[in-house]
Amino acid sequence: MTPLAIVLIISSAAIHAIRELLTKKSIDKQVFIWWYKGISLILFLPPFIYLLYEGEIPTAQGILISAISGFIHFIYWLFLSKSYEHGGDLSHVYPIMRSSPSLILLISIIFLKEEVSLLGVIGILMVTVGVYLINLKKISLSELIMPIKAIFTEKSTRFAFLTLLGVVAYSTADKIGVSQVHPLVFLWMFTFFSLLFFSPYIVKTKKRVDISNEWENSKRSIIINGLFSVVSYYLILIALTFTNLSYVDGLRQISIVFAVLLGGHVLKEKHKFIRLISALIIFAGALLISMA
Repeated sequence: MTPLAIVLIISSAAIHAIRELLTKKSIDKQVFIWWYKGISLILFLPPFIYLLYEGEIPTAQGILISAISGFIHFIYWLFLSKSYEHGGDLSHVYPIMRSSPSLILLISIIFLKEEVSLLGVIGILMVTVGVYLINLKKISLSELIMPIKAIFTEKSTRFAFLTLLGVVAYSTADKIGVSQVHPLVFLWMFTFFSLLFFSPYIVKTKKRVDISNEWENSKRSIIINGLFSVVSYYLILIALTFTNLSYVDGLRQISIVFAVLLGGHVLKEKHKFIRLISALIIFAGALLISMA
């Protein structure tokens, strides 16, 4: 992996963690996400039009994969917001959501019959252990069974795992997308399609006063996230154009460590030590998977 790719991915990871912090602090998470995604679409409309003018016209296949990615992102946003709305801590649910490298590798082994090295096996085990440990409230034998119970008793944990599936799906779709469409054009297009799916849902499920109140209460954070949303993802899309998906997906998991630190020190969430150790284990495992 080149130094440029490393800088791009780590910068994106830091921005992504801050974006999730602002989302967690919002009142109505779904409306907040809807607002800032709309803002990002407006902010980056000029470069999108310029690229079209310069000849970066997507093919029919490019438009199709953009629409598919947009739908997957819409589902991902729903699961993400539900996880936070059901009381999930940033330092708890975010690491679960971002532990996609192990799942991607497992899918490759099971369905694509790919061979896996010893590093890959160790990486999968480390991510699995890290995700399991991050559900602990304390270090004790009696607590070891609690993470399994949490999947059935805590909605935030269940939605975090569903969000994880969304991350795996859109990572795959986006890798295909940037191979056919200019990264910024693809980014704008799948955001457009995702809002095309998301907007009817918001209109159907939210009151007008909820939408206006979220803007009034979180205007600054919405605008910041609108900018961050595109910048962080664009950095990843650039890296994907000259770096393998597994490498990108592995290193970007450093956002897990950033999110745990933000959750513990900014939001004053509990169990900081256990979650930080777990986050470091997940990140180390993701790195091993990317090396494998």
